[in-house]
Amino acid sequence: MTDPEKESGKQQGLSKEAWTAISAVAVALIGGIVTLASILLSKQPPSSPSSPTPPSGSVVSPNSSSSSTSAPKDSPTQPKIANMPLGKWSGVAKDPSGNSFPINVEINQDCSINKKCGHISVPEIPCNGEITLVNINNDYYEFDVSNFDAASDPKICKPGAGELFRLLPDGRLAYKATYFNTEGVLEKQGNRR
Repeated sequence: MTDPEKESGKQQGLSKEAWTAISAVAVALIGGIVTLASILLSKQPPSSPSSPTPPSGSVVSPNSSSSSTSAPKDSPTQPKIANMPLGKWSGVAKDPSGNSFPINVEINQDCSINKKCGHISVPEIPCNGEITLVNINNDYYEFDVSNFDAASDPKICKPGAGELFRLLPDGRLAYKATYFNTEGVLEKQGNRR
């Protein structure tokens, strides 16, 4: 005859000692896997920082029709802009009623999207402010004007975009102020014929 307690122990499964041994082996296996994973991860080469990708609105060519979603200010990787009308320009613009007035513009060498690029001056108003390139669309370079000097008329000189410039085939610079529907042509200073 068999002992009924021993028989019931067999029916219940493994003994306490067996469970302790299995648990110890499982803990050791898990510890080994964690150690192996940490060793493998530490031996991978460090990931190099990704170089910034110009946003979809960044412009390299003036023939682009991108919007003015722009790259971050002071980004060292901004591309140079082709055919930028650099230098000093002067000319005359006319409003729809036929009034004309002189305009002077200076665009610096390091001009890029969302960066201060130079100055614009309309002496007869007077309005003298800094210009920031905000967009290039259909060969037009669009600038925002801000930071007017103390001599500027605050009733007339308002900050904002809408100062458009486009290089003409003859080397002159077409000017358009979209907010007043004013247009003119400027010549590069020092390159007069």
